[in-house]
Amino acid sequence: MKKTPRKFELEVHLGLLAIIFVLLVLDAASNYVAYQARSAERDRLERRLSEAALTASRRIDDWGVTHLSDDEESSLRRQLGLSSLEYFPGSLPTDGTPLSREGLIALTTGSSDRSLKALTEREDIDLRRIMRGETDEYFYLYPMAGKSARGLIILGQKAPLLAYLDTVWRTVVFVGTVAALLVLGVYGLLSRFVLSPFRKIRQEALLAGRTIEEGPDEVEAMVSDYRRIIDELREKESELLKLNREITYRADSLEQFNQHLLRSMNSGLMTVNREGRVVSINAIAGEILDVDAVQFEGAHYWDLLEGNVHLVDAVSRVLDCGKNQAYRETEFTTPAGRRLNLGVTISMIHDHRGAGLGASLLINDLTELSALRRQLESQDRLAALGEMAGGLAHQIRNSLGAVAGYGNLIRKGLARHGLDTEHAEALVQETKEAESMIERFLYFARPLNFQSAPLDVGAMIQELLAGFRVRDDCSAVAFTFRGSSADTIEADGLLLKQALTNLLENGVNALNGAPGTVGITVSGAEDRMTIEVADTGCGIDERDANRIFTPFFSTRPSGSGLGLPLVRKIVDLHGGGLTFESQEGRGTTFSISLPRFRPDSIGSARSLQPTAVSAS
Repeated sequence: MKKTPRKFELEVHLGLLAIIFVLLVLDAASNYVAYQARSAERDRLERRLSEAALTASRRIDDWGVTHLSDDEESSLRRQLGLSSLEYFPGSLPTDGTPLSREGLIALTTGSSDRSLKALTEREDIDLRRIMRGETDEYFYLYPMAGKSARGLIILGQKAPLLAYLDTVWRTVVFVGTVAALLVLGVYGLLSRFVLSPFRKIRQEALLAGRTIEEGPDEVEAMVSDYRRIIDELREKESELLKLNREITYRADSLEQFNQHLLRSMNSGLMTVNREGRVVSINAIAGEILDVDAVQFEGAHYWDLLEGNVHLVDAVSRVLDCGKNQAYRETEFTTPAGRRLNLGVTISMIHDHRGAGLGASLLINDLTELSALRRQLESQDRLAALGEMAGGLAHQIRNSLGAVAGYGNLIRKGLARHGLDTEHAEALVQETKEAESMIERFLYFARPLNFQSAPLDVGAMIQELLAGFRVRDDCSAVAFTFRGSSADTIEADGLLLKQALTNLLENGVNALNGAPGTVGITVSGAEDRMTIEVADTGCGIDERDANRIFTPFFSTRPSGSGLGLPLVRKIVDLHGGGLTFESQEGRGTTFSISLPRFRPDSIGSARSLQPTAVSAS
């Protein structure tokens, strides 16, 4: 771009200088008007006080007095229309020199006029000139040299208008001076700020390689150049809009893909930012954690994960240290009190520069899998224990047979000699009870003979309850049944009856002779049936909930601890599931879920074993 005449800058300077000139002229005119008004009012007051002073001097000279009485002074002041009048006899300078401050003080000693005393603070005193007092009162000092009296007459007259003009004139002069300086400063600033953007635009145009055509008006040339730029931008507007539509479409598609991905995942996914606020949480995570996913968006992650302090600490470490946490399995308690086993992976989220944006939590519900794992482990332990204990039980039973035989021989020998056989009989009885226990264990350990056949469950339960109702130890128990009286299932009737008998016995024992209810409820759909056995007894202690299916564990001194393990074994043999819920002091409910038709693989481990225990 070639150098062009800077006409625009010259026009700006001239315009600002013209404005400054007009302002200065207006300021000078206002000062002149104020000065003329003040001078006219001052001359008028001075003439009036001069005439009044001449009149007062003649009166005093005619009276021939050296001092004026209060009445004479008051009368003379009223006649002349003055605010104050005082006469001080004495000699005054005759050589034309101004009256000094000391001379005025010497003459006016004894006066009580505050305004008059203010005059004594001046260095020199003008005779026959008006002087302003403290307020709006003006004084006129007139030297009197009459035939019979000589001295100083001081006349006072209040002149609010003149006082106002004096004040205004000083203010106008001061303000005008300050305004002139400010206008000059504003001129410098305006010229700089008005022209600086123009100069920057021109410099940027040079750096951008723009060519501005020469002309008499460089502003118009620059405007023309920017018009060309606007025209070029408009030409590319359609292309930019097209690119914007494509980018928006891709962004929307990616956003929709992410939403579909989050909804389609079988795992829960939750993301938090660096401040610990939940950014997103998919529906599966909400279902797993038993919360409303939308409600917790924007909340702090510890409000959502307060059911496990170790999980909260793990997320905190990831956000603080920026290191991923390896996969872990942990227990979690939902806000509703439901206990879960979760598999959680916590990862740091990084941007393209590697900076940490937050953390993501991949959550899986392992509750059912953990239950199946525990069940499988328990079955493996039971199988190994049964195999080992079966052989051991046979050996012990053989030994007990020998002990029982020798005990009988001892008992008979003692009887022949007339001795007491009580201890020998007790020994034989103990061996019989031990052998009975071993027989029950061997029955539990040996494989059950499963014979599947159509079974009328309702009729079988009614028959079973009828047998319990006539027992003497069940006189205080109310047995109930709810369900269809003709509900058929393919099962082993003998084994299923034995399982329900064990559960009913547990319910009766839980009442411990107290009045209560033991009930059976049958329900189900086309492919499955559910049998619930509920009692209103003492319930199961939460500490014993995980051990009730362990062989030989019993809370009753006379219990064998094989009833519930046998129930579970029978249910597993039918391909069903066994769960229970208990509230200590309020009762227990066992639920058996059975397929209506015999499974393909008898004894397959399809039992649903998640244990839910709640203690009141």
